[in-house]
Amino acid sequence: MSVIGFGKRYEEQGTERSRFHGLLNESQALLASVCVSDYFPNSILGHWFDKFFGFLSRLEKNFQEFDKFYQELIDEHLDPNRAKPEQEDIIDVLLQLWKDRDLKVDLTLDHIKGVLMVNFFT
Repeated sequence: MSVIGFGKRYEEQGTERSRFHGLLNESQALLASVCVSDYFPNSILGHWFDKFFGFLSRLEKNFQEFDKFYQELIDEHLDPNRAKPEQEDIIDVLLQLWKDRDLKVDLTLDHIKGVLMVNFFT
């Protein structure tokens, strides 16, 4: 998925690999964690437990890190000095749609990040 979705391989790139894998590992840990408010959605007590034990802050930090990661990928693709790839990736296609003002849908960069997140986790 990383080549098709992001235009690069993260298995072979030192620091970026560590960052990418760190985000992935934390996301998997959060998905496997018990979130009390999932079991008691209408209870303030469930929310309080999640906040007290740091689950909500971990979740928010992970979201912010992914948002930053996706923004950097988008910025790389928007760079006019970027070498043209042999084959477009999903970010290139989404940015073309974003630039197309004839679309009836008002596509934003947050929409693009959302599509990337869905593709990343599927």
